[in-house]
Formats: sequence, structure tokens, C-alpha cells
Amino acid sequence: MSHQNNQLMLLQLAAAQLVLSLQETEKPFNDLTKLFLEIVNHHTEIGTMLNVSDEPDITAINQLHSATEQKVKQSVIDFQFYDRMNQRLHHILSNLQQAIMVLSNSENFKDENSWNDIFDSIEESYTMREENELYNAIRNGEGFETAIEKLIAKTHEKEAIVDDIELF
Repeated sequence: MSHQNNQLMLLQLAAAQLVLSLQETEKPFNDLTKLFLEIVNHHTEIGTMLNVSDEPDITAINQLHSATEQKVKQSVIDFQFYDRMNQRLHHILSNLQQAIMVLSNSENFKDENSWNDIFDSIEESYTMREENELYNAIRNGEGFETAIEKLIAKTHEKEAIVDDIELF
């Protein structure tokens, strides 16, 4: 593979991961905003119920309390998108740092083994399924736009982004 192709592949990997990170954060962020507003509304309703009557409707308060508790739990789950984005950004930074080291050394720049070492290191560093799929697609010459489109379509179909959350 030519040096120019190696450079292009690294840039495509970085761009694809940035696009995927932006795509993944949009829905959870909107969902979190909605959940927090609902939690505040529940809290206000409970306060109103407690202050309006000497004998508040305990059943209604317990229902609101349970609903609020579920929303708080869902909020915690939705915050996990931040962890995924953080992992991906660290991988992008690491990949670019490795490329900078090779590009700054004229001997390594021309050495195919140096490039293979970088790509092997990148592949080993990926722990999320989406990263591996992007890597393989780009490494096989699909280009980042095609790889992103396929992965986004796949994750929408299977909701893989939500079901495959891992914390590190």
C-alpha cells in the first residue's frame, strides 16, 4: 500500500469515528433533556400534592415517586453515551499521535512495516463493535462515508448503539 493511501486511511478512520461520535450523542442528549424536564415536573407535582392538602394522596405520590425513580435510572443509562464518546476520542487521539510519529520520521514514513504496526495497534485498541466495523470497512477500501452510512443504518435497525454499552 502506498504511503499516501496509509495516510488517507488514518484520516478516514479519524473522520469516521468523529462522525459516529456526533451521531451517537445526538439522541441520548435529547432524551436526557426530556427526562430531566419530566423529573422536575414530577418533583413539582409531588410538592404540590404535599402542600395542598392535610391528607395528600399517598398512592398518587408513590406513583410519581416510582415514575421519577425510573426516569433517573434511564438517565444514568443514557449518560453512558458520554463514556463511548470519550473512548472513541481517546482512540482518535492515539491514532493521530502514532501517525505523527511515523510522518515525522522519514525512514518510518517509507517503511511499510511501520504503517502495518500502526494499523495493528489501532485494530487492537478498538474494543467497541462499531469501531471494529469501521476499521475493517475502511481498511477494505470502502471509504469513511460508505462505512459510516452502513454502520448508522445498521445501528438504527438493531439499536446496536444502545444495546452494546460498555464502561471502562
